[in-house]
Amino acid sequence: MTIDKNKNLVFHREVLQVAMPWKTPENALKMKKHSFYPLSLVTFLLWSSIVSGQPSQKTDSIISDILKESTAGGQDDHGLMLIKSEKYEEASSFFSKEISKDASDRDAYFKRGVSNWHLNDSLSACRDWSAVLALGDTATYLLLQKNCHGNMVFEDDTVSASRARKLFIAPQTSSAPGYPTTFAKTIVQEMPEFPGGEAGLIDYFNKNVHYPNSAKEKGIQGRVYINFIISKTGKVMYPYVVRGIGGDCDKEALRVIRQMPNWKPGKEQGKAVLVRYNLPVKFTMQ
Repeated sequence: MTIDKNKNLVFHREVLQVAMPWKTPENALKMKKHSFYPLSLVTFLLWSSIVSGQPSQKTDSIISDILKESTAGGQDDHGLMLIKSEKYEEASSFFSKEISKDASDRDAYFKRGVSNWHLNDSLSACRDWSAVLALGDTATYLLLQKNCHGNMVFEDDTVSASRARKLFIAPQTSSAPGYPTTFAKTIVQEMPEFPGGEAGLIDYFNKNVHYPNSAKEKGIQGRVYINFIISKTGKVMYPYVVRGIGGDCDKEALRVIRQMPNWKPGKEQGKAVLVRYNLPVKFTMQ
């Protein structure tokens, strides 16, 4: 979406203050230390209408204007139009198909959550919005606070608001060379373990990582940093690229992480717990 700066400057600032309160001057410094991956403007406008309980006429008008400016026939337009037409079951089904095509599609998870919320399925809505947060969009925490009591839902496991904040909003940082400073990793008494330990993990990468030809041709090499969740059952969930190198290496790294077998889950006081984890996938030309 392109906004005419001269015509819509006041409108744009007003929308930002309603939909993204951390963008206001008085809140900017408070939120600066967190890493945000904002959703689309349309997504936040939808969010505004949800958290207010009933969309206002002004919000409806804004969304209608955005829909008019959108490219006709786009896949995203279709799903959004289903929501606007109050065809929530169809919209939920549509976004489920989009997620099956791309398990990292944060926008699809968010909008399916919108559909489920209107279908009075708050558990599924909170589960979908938890996926958005797990995939790196920390701004979604505000939505979870408002409608899910700050809790997160992964499969049948509910993560308390305090732990969710510790996992995703105030993450620990790593000072290890080469790691982004916002690269989050949960530290628990017993860390998750790949089958066969570190040797098993190295062997898995050696056997399964395929160096993309496009990267070889361009001489691209380096590390792709992937962040993901290891559930209480050891399942790898919601991996996403924190920092990539391009040349199809990012896609390959995600593919390999997604196909991992279950890990031995992390534990606290002898009980299995959900853990946020990260791994670098190395691409080196021999």
